[in-house]
Amino acid sequence: MHLPSMSPLAPWHQYAHDAVAAGRAEAAVQEKLRPIVLRIGTLKKDKDTDHSAQIAALERKAEPLRAQLRALPLRVGRYTWLACERHLNDLAQGQARGLWFDEKRASIAVKFFSLLTHNKGQWAGKPLTLEPWQQFFIACLFGWKRANGTRRFRESYLEVARKNGKSTVGSGVCLELLVLDGEAGAEVYTAATKKEQARIVFGDAQNMARKSTALLKKVKVQQHAIMVASTLSTMKPMSSDSKTEDGLNPHGIYIDEYHAHENDGLYSVLKSATGARTQPLLSIITTAGFNRLGPCAQLRKSLANLLEGQHHDDSYFVLIYSLDEQVDDWNDESCWQKANPNLGVSVGLDYLREQHQAAVRLPSQQVNFKTKHLNLWTDSAVTWIPNELWMQGAIGTPMVELLSRKAWGGLDLASVRDITALVFVLPKEGGAFDVLCWFWVPEESVDERTKRDGVPYRQWVDEGYLLTTPGNVTDYNFIKAQVQELCELYLVQMIEYDRFNASQMVIDLTEAGVPMQPFGQGFVSMNAPTKELEKLVLDGKIHHYGHPVLAWMMGNVEIQRDAADNMKINKGKSKEKVDGAVALVEALGGFMTGEGPETSVYEERGLLIL
Repeated sequence: MHLPSMSPLAPWHQYAHDAVAAGRAEAAVQEKLRPIVLRIGTLKKDKDTDHSAQIAALERKAEPLRAQLRALPLRVGRYTWLACERHLNDLAQGQARGLWFDEKRASIAVKFFSLLTHNKGQWAGKPLTLEPWQQFFIACLFGWKRANGTRRFRESYLEVARKNGKSTVGSGVCLELLVLDGEAGAEVYTAATKKEQARIVFGDAQNMARKSTALLKKVKVQQHAIMVASTLSTMKPMSSDSKTEDGLNPHGIYIDEYHAHENDGLYSVLKSATGARTQPLLSIITTAGFNRLGPCAQLRKSLANLLEGQHHDDSYFVLIYSLDEQVDDWNDESCWQKANPNLGVSVGLDYLREQHQAAVRLPSQQVNFKTKHLNLWTDSAVTWIPNELWMQGAIGTPMVELLSRKAWGGLDLASVRDITALVFVLPKEGGAFDVLCWFWVPEESVDERTKRDGVPYRQWVDEGYLLTTPGNVTDYNFIKAQVQELCELYLVQMIEYDRFNASQMVIDLTEAGVPMQPFGQGFVSMNAPTKELEKLVLDGKIHHYGHPVLAWMMGNVEIQRDAADNMKINKGKSKEKVDGAVALVEALGGFMTGEGPETSVYEERGLLIL
């Protein structure tokens, strides 16, 4: 490993040296710890024999090694220190490949950020000071050169957990490409799948430029562009839905949150458009995501192999901050620094502890915590609300007392042979809700379903938890009559339904005076009530009488999240049936929007006895 002959070392070189030393020290300890941990895991899997004494002895043996890890002054993941080692090795050996490090250009690139200010949070308006890891990233991007003096790296990939200053770094890189490269007619783009996402980094760059006296001498900040008149260069936001990819000649491209991209279409188009430039840079800065088969995860896998030395590409810079999968315990807070190099700066340890506590309680939060705060790629296929937590709400107000209470409903209509679900939420004192639910299925399909799915449909029918309609297909007229009866028994304010699955039954119910309202199934409509339901369950404020069909459906739910951390029930990927859970979210959403009439038609009409 080679270090430049300068005293003291530039911060970016010192960071690389420290990271490699820390990574190697940890690897040495992990080598001793690994067989102990594997043995403990093997013994725990053996349920037929009591290994408690042996496990306890192994845990005692492992503890001093774990203490050594916790005591390390710097914790970096394997891919981080491999990136730093690559840098140091290239300082020693890169010249043979025509590579050299321009210390002056690296220093200018880092100092450029001191001309910029923070836009948000406690440091808003104050000059930017790059942390050592950020200095390393910027110095490598702009300091490494090819033999002809142009920039070495044409693409870069930075992966780091949330709240570690990704947008700040990305905005600064874009401004530097626009102003300091001296390229005539340079086009710099902030790119994302959606225009709103693309404008986040662009908006940060606008604010930085407006607040920098030095930059304002060179640039003109407009609503949709930042211009440099002397070089006829521009910076603009761009998205895959803007239809402006044709005719591009980009010098700089920043792709934000690539994990949210469903395909590599935008990436491929932009990459191919850089061919005419002398030293373009396509930079990706992202967190980990939930789709291990998506384009970002596939690119990341290839780049991790590059760091491991399995293939070679001198034009690609890679820096990944993450826990080491299958090595680190996500509950061990001493590991969290690996994914959060800004820990103690823009990311507070107390904040991470709070997020961790929520994750321990609820699996859906666990997936989010691991992905967004520990930068671990995950699958969202996990039980949303554990059964033991859900069943803590197996209580409720005596049924007779509910007849005088207002109710909001959610109706999830089935296909002709599937389950139809109706759920009422009835608010009560203290912010809690009683939950009533009804489920219908064709009578002649019950036994077939029971045998095929291994689900006790017949038992639920016999016990009155699952209602049946005559025949082997759903009889909507039968369900419609029962819904009307229920609306006459309870003070129903509104029933929400999926507009895309609406049927003649919805029209008939509306004409009969039942207050019906369509409820969107996308993130915009589902996010708030889904998050509210999760919070209410955690707080013990959902009282559902222990209805077994609803409990089963809640256990089947798989949660889907978007790049903005909005959440909804993923109907398409959830295992088994989730109709009751969807109807419950719809009912709660109807209550939250408060768009129902002041009084139900049945309050005015009076109770109708059929």
